[in-house]
Amino acid sequence: MPQFSSSEAVSLEKGVNLSHEPGITPAELLEDVYEIKKCADWIRLNGFQKVCLQFPDHMLADSSEVAFRLQDVLGQTVYILGDTAYESCCVDYIAAAHINADAIIHFGPTCFSKSSASISYLNIYEKFEIDVEELKFLYHEHFSQNPVSVVVDSEYIHKLDFIENVLKLYHKVEIFTIQQDLSSLEGQIVLFIGNSDRKVVNLYLTFRFKDVFFYNPKQISAKFSKFELDARIFKKRHFLVEKIKDSKTIGIVIGTLGVKNYIDIIERIKKLIEARGKKYYLISVGKPTVAKLANFPEMDVYVMITCAMNEIYESREFYRPIVTPFDIELALNPSTNGIQFSYDYNAYLKDVDDIGSIKMDENETDVSLLTGKVRTANIVQEELPAMSGDELALKTDGIIALRSNFGAAFLAEKTWKGLEQNLGETEVKLAEPGRKGLAQSYENEKH
Repeated sequence: MPQFSSSEAVSLEKGVNLSHEPGITPAELLEDVYEIKKCADWIRLNGFQKVCLQFPDHMLADSSEVAFRLQDVLGQTVYILGDTAYESCCVDYIAAAHINADAIIHFGPTCFSKSSASISYLNIYEKFEIDVEELKFLYHEHFSQNPVSVVVDSEYIHKLDFIENVLKLYHKVEIFTIQQDLSSLEGQIVLFIGNSDRKVVNLYLTFRFKDVFFYNPKQISAKFSKFELDARIFKKRHFLVEKIKDSKTIGIVIGTLGVKNYIDIIERIKKLIEARGKKYYLISVGKPTVAKLANFPEMDVYVMITCAMNEIYESREFYRPIVTPFDIELALNPSTNGIQFSYDYNAYLKDVDDIGSIKMDENETDVSLLTGKVRTANIVQEELPAMSGDELALKTDGIIALRSNFGAAFLAEKTWKGLEQNLGETEVKLAEPGRKGLAQSYENEKH
């Protein structure tokens, strides 16, 4: 029986298949779809003993059958990650560390973020069909005279030979896969073959292609469409920069532990916030949700440290704005040196100056474009006024200053501040039987 490991709990509601009954993929296709032989060879070659299988939610129904087949081939136990700590597109080495795993096989969509993981991992991509004859016809119609460079997304890498065969007549065509280094294509015209609009946006912002054409084979009437970056992305960036400048308290939300340099970007953001005389709180709540972040109403904005494929930046459901590390950089760093916007902080982190070399002007003032009020640099934090009897809240474990614009004042104003001991105030009672039955109708309730 394959073993299940989870950072929280294995969720059966997500479709984990615990029996030999078939999942969503026909049994005869499992070998090819999940490349079981390739996985087994990789494990044997490296001598791995504890291997975790990571599936996105929509592929979990096949997970147990894939695990059973791998175990039959290998003669050893493999583990299924029943839940991922953050985004399923990133290698979840945190969950795998619960059983001291020495390798992870990651199935499904991947964001190709630079990984911070020290554990070995293997990517097995999804596999979709592509009409190569249609591709050939459309390519000839649009680019026969001026060939472009082709970038193939992960879902179609298994068809790479067919794609190369139909385009080999065009001698100037260069074909790349998305996991390759695409920096050589900067300033060139690119044809992207894939299904994800967000990947096109990330590639365009990261590598600065001259033009990008998008071909989605899954569309019923597939055609080449020229990609145009939505102007609202940059309008939103300018709005969020103003929100950051107006803010006094910023929440740094840890949305990944698997993307390279996540600690470096957190430390940089903390120093930038401190240099501007603002307050920050470091928040770790697993996968961020509206309900979780609503527990911190004292935050003016949240900066999310996550991978570039996370859609949370586009969400309008949160009670406070969600900003990117780039937005923080642009708002609080007076010398950004013309860095280009990217959802991936690793795309510009190497191009920014060290915090120590950044000069802050204490006399800097400007006008908020949102409120119309004059803003000061506020680099030196305000001194607390002289304390009197009504300016302190005494607690058994310390003192909280009320004359503050930050978290302490918010806590003091709350009518419910969380679970407290209330020693000597609560009557001590013996344990007694509780309610029985279902929550919608307990046995002792009147109907």
